[in-house]
Amino acid sequence: MPFAWSILRGQELPESWNLSQFNPRRLLAHSSAVTTCDVAPVCPCRDSCQRGWRLLYIVTAYHSCSEVLHPHLTRFLQDVSRTPGLPFQGIAKACEQNLQKTLRFGGRLELPSSIELRAMLAGRSSKRQLFLLPGGLERHLKIKTCTVALDVVEEICAEMALTRPEAFNEYVIFVVTNRGECQEE
Repeated sequence: MPFAWSILRGQELPESWNLSQFNPRRLLAHSSAVTTCDVAPVCPCRDSCQRGWRLLYIVTAYHSCSEVLHPHLTRFLQDVSRTPGLPFQGIAKACEQNLQKTLRFGGRLELPSSIELRAMLAGRSSKRQLFLLPGGLERHLKIKTCTVALDVVEEICAEMALTRPEAFNEYVIFVVTNRGECQEE
């Protein structure tokens, strides 16, 4: 069964499911217009709509839409997120942010782990990530699907009252793996 239909039907993904089958480009090309139409704000089946929004959230993190669809999809997401009283305002805003980040930085290259995918399908779109700062300080930051290193640097700089973009260029992030190896990002 294709990935999109598994999500839309609310079926559990098997533990051994191979995420290499997940092709966001093909999925967006085939389902984005249908998804945005099928999850319109007035929906008789809330659970089905919720799964459709979660699917759109995942897809917008991986691939931008065509130039033809972009203004319509953006307008739709803005209308839903800014109209008081409509359901799914929060996830519509998150989809819009994912789409904007994908257009600016490119889509995510790494497929989500099975744990991340299950969390997204359950409606949890962020996790708290530990960052080690100079001087032995530890800081937990909320990381979302489309968080990029620049977002983390900006947030840490903001806490230090550094708001000029030039200041952001003076900081880097090193990834410390389980083996204690550092890799510059």
